[in-house]
Amino acid sequence: MSLTWIICGAGRGVGKTTVALRLCDILPDSIYAKCGHGKARPEKNKNYFSNIDDLESFIKTASGSKKHIIVESNSLAKSLYGDIVIFLDGTEGKTNYRSDTRQLQDAADIKICRDTNSSDWKKTLSAKISSGSICNAVCDLLLDQKRRLFGAKPIVRSKVWFEAAGEHIFGSGLASLMENINRTGTLREAARDSNMSYRHAWELIRTAEHHFGRSLLNRCAGGRFGGSSKLSQDGLHMLDVFKKLNDEVAAFTDEKFEELYTREKVNV
Repeated sequence: MSLTWIICGAGRGVGKTTVALRLCDILPDSIYAKCGHGKARPEKNKNYFSNIDDLESFIKTASGSKKHIIVESNSLAKSLYGDIVIFLDGTEGKTNYRSDTRQLQDAADIKICRDTNSSDWKKTLSAKISSGSICNAVCDLLLDQKRRLFGAKPIVRSKVWFEAAGEHIFGSGLASLMENINRTGTLREAARDSNMSYRHAWELIRTAEHHFGRSLLNRCAGGRFGGSSKLSQDGLHMLDVFKKLNDEVAAFTDEKFEELYTREKVNV
């Protein structure tokens, strides 16, 4: 039984072709095809298709003789075609993001993004590939591409939150919720955009207000057009304090790590 791999990405230059061709080197009895809008260049890729129907016909034919079919196609990824869909994210300031980037990312089984974990890739691959050595080789390839996109140098991660009486009262979750309240004008919409229930969002606000002794929101009762909420002056101030402290801690840890990291490299 053959496996069809679909490679898609957030834009040009993220390494779709590189990953596809390297997969061909790793996976036994494999073949590569590409779908695009440009002029076909047989010397570079003889299996190049500008018509999605022709590409699908090629895949069906190849599935009878090949174990692995690696296809570079954003269109097939969006249509949930294939057995394993791999998405390659872009990098801020370098990638001209496609308008359908979010749709491609959501359709993918494996996401090569800054915050994704290689252990998750291995779980996905292990369910499709019985060979542990091949699975490891593919994971190594994807991790190598992630390093190319986002850098191989170690970085420091830090997290800031406020506590009172041993209780967590303000952190990144509440900060994100408050920013969404500022944007949407309602707690209900802000909770939805923050991927939390309205009840949980209200509890975060209530707990913080209790400990700070200040109202973080100005609320308007519902009526014909429903209720609304916006940050109070105290709420704006606390959000600003949290963001500044978060930025300062991140800058400090990055600077100290750079100093120690460089020093250790010199000493070695």
